[in-house]
Amino acid sequence: MRDIVIIGAGPSGLSAAVEATNCGATVTVVEKLEQVGGLARTIEFDGNRFDIGPHRFFTKNEEVRTLFETVLGTDLVRVPRLTRILHDGVYFDYPLTPINAIKGIGFGGGLAVASSYASARIRRSLASRPADTFEEWIVERFGRTLFETFFKTYTEKVWGISCSRIGADWAAQRIRGLSLTTALRNALFKTGSATVKTLVDEFGYPRLGAGQTYEKMADSLGGVGGRVTTRANVVSMRRDGMRLRAVAVEEPGGHRQDVEGRYFLTSATLSDTIAMMDPPAPPEVVRASRALRYRDHIAVNLVVAGSPFPDNWIYVHDTGTTVARVANYRNFSPEMARSPDVSPLTAEYFSFPQDPLALSSDADLIKLATRELDQLGLVERERIIGGFVVRSERAYPVMEIGYQTHIDTIRNWLDGFENLLPIGRSGMFKYNNQDHAMATGMLAARTVLGLGRFDPWRVNIDASYHEDGISPERVS
Repeated sequence: MRDIVIIGAGPSGLSAAVEATNCGATVTVVEKLEQVGGLARTIEFDGNRFDIGPHRFFTKNEEVRTLFETVLGTDLVRVPRLTRILHDGVYFDYPLTPINAIKGIGFGGGLAVASSYASARIRRSLASRPADTFEEWIVERFGRTLFETFFKTYTEKVWGISCSRIGADWAAQRIRGLSLTTALRNALFKTGSATVKTLVDEFGYPRLGAGQTYEKMADSLGGVGGRVTTRANVVSMRRDGMRLRAVAVEEPGGHRQDVEGRYFLTSATLSDTIAMMDPPAPPEVVRASRALRYRDHIAVNLVVAGSPFPDNWIYVHDTGTTVARVANYRNFSPEMARSPDVSPLTAEYFSFPQDPLALSSDADLIKLATRELDQLGLVERERIIGGFVVRSERAYPVMEIGYQTHIDTIRNWLDGFENLLPIGRSGMFKYNNQDHAMATGMLAARTVLGLGRFDPWRVNIDASYHEDGISPERVS
C-alpha cells in the first residue's frame, strides 16, 4: 500500500507527488494518457514541438516559483511577452497602450470609448446591486464600447454561451484589480511590483515546451519512493463510507487492478470523481455533478514555413471566424521548431461535445484552420506544410450562472471524506493556471501528510488577476 495515490499526472498531480516524496512519502501517480503533463504536455510532430495551446509561467507564490525553477534548472528560459488582439483586421497591443489603442480605433472611436466609460462609471455609482454577470462586471469597469470590442467575441468563442450567462465571480477572479484606469496607468507609468499580473511583459518557459517541466518532475520521482504509471485509466473509486480504500485501474489489454493507498488526491474532472464513486454518491451530489458543463479544447497544430508573426500568441476577436487564439511556439523557444525555416503553430477552437466542430474530422479541422488563418491574414495557406489535431475533452469548466450552487453541493459532500482531496483545474472545477494548479497539489500533499491543514480551495480566491498565486492560510 502506498502512502498517497494521485489520479492524474498534470501540474497539480506531479507537484503533489514531488512535494510528498520530498517529505519521505511513497507515491503512485496514475495517468490515463501515454504522456505526463495533462493540458500542459508537449507533443512532438515531424521534429517540431507543440503545447496544448500556449502556456506561460508567472507567479507571485515563492514556493511555486522555487519548485518550477528548481525542476527546470538550466532548461528555464525567459521569454519577452508579445501578445496582441486582432479585431476587424487591426492589431491592438495587449496589454493596452494608449497610442496603439487610439491609432487602432481612431479619434472618433476614442471619444466613444471615453464616453462609454464615463457613462459606465456613473451607472456603477448609482447601482443598487453588484454586477451579477460577466458582461455587467466588464461594462462597469471598461464601458460597453471596450466590452464589445475587446471582451465579448473572444469570451463567447471560448465558452460557447453569452457573456450575460457567465457569472461575475469568474470575471472578478480572473481580472480582479484590472480596469481601464489601471491599464492606462501601467502603460504610462511602470509601477513595478504593483503591476497587475496580466500586464507582465516577461515570463518563464521550459526550453523544450511546457511539458518538459512535468516530464522532469516524473523522471525525478523514480529513486525517491514515487512512481508514475501512464496509459492507466481509473474506472472506479472504492470506498467504505467516507473513507476511500482503493482505485480500480484499467490498463492496456483490459487488465484491471486495485491500487490501494492511505490517502488519495484526484485531478480527474470533478464530475468524473463523483461518477466513479463505488458505492455511488448521494443522489443530490450526482445530480449536481451532472449539471456541470465543460468545453472541449481542439488544438489544430500546423507546421508553417518561416515565422509568420512575432507574437507568442494572438487573440482573435473576429466574428467572421471560429478560431479563438493562435500561438507561435518558435516565439516561446527557438528549439520548439525543427529548423530555423519553420514554425510550429496552434490554432485553438472550443466546442461542446455535439457541436459541429467536435464532430468534424481532423482533416476538415485542418482545412478550417488553414482557411481561417489565411482569411485573417495571419498565415497564407501555401505556407502550411502539415498538421495534426489534438482534442482535449472537458478541458475548460464553464462558469455559467448557477454553477457555484452545484459546486457547493459536491464540495460539502467531498469535505466529509477522511482521506480524499480534489486538486487542480479539473479536479476542483476552477479555471486556474499552472501556478495555481501546482499550489493546490503542494498544499494537498502537506495536508494529508499532517504537515498542516491547508485549504487548496482557497487558491486563486481574491487573487490579482488569473495568474496571481497566493499562499492560503492554514485553516487550523
